[in-house]
Amino acid sequence: MSGTVEGEVEATGNVEVAEGATVKASLSGRDVGISGQVNGTVTASKKLVVARSGSLTGDVRVSSLVIQDGATFNGSVSMTGGGQKAAKPAPLEMPVEAAPVVAVETAAINGPTAEKPKPKRR
Repeated sequence: MSGTVEGEVEATGNVEVAEGATVKASLSGRDVGISGQVNGTVTASKKLVVARSGSLTGDVRVSSLVIQDGATFNGSVSMTGGGQKAAKPAPLEMPVEAAPVVAVETAAINGPTAEKPKPKRR
């Protein structure tokens, strides 16, 4: 897309906003690339790339988002799973048992010590 566009752009394929283009519309497409200026809601079913020359003001709903160094973005982001729901992790099952109590002597921690003198028998 180049020049000035107002209204709504809805595509089943990719949408490219060329450098120097001004778009005041909601955009929807598979992969959306912005090198110009966009003011509106953007929905990309796969990936949105705001190039270093691009400027986006509006909320986005995407699976993958790339904002290059130098680009500007003002809005909120809602990340989707690309049409695939993330698998819910299985709950971690661990048996709950009382841990055995272990008596530890100082000698075992500090290493061997000198033998204690034995009491004398009478």
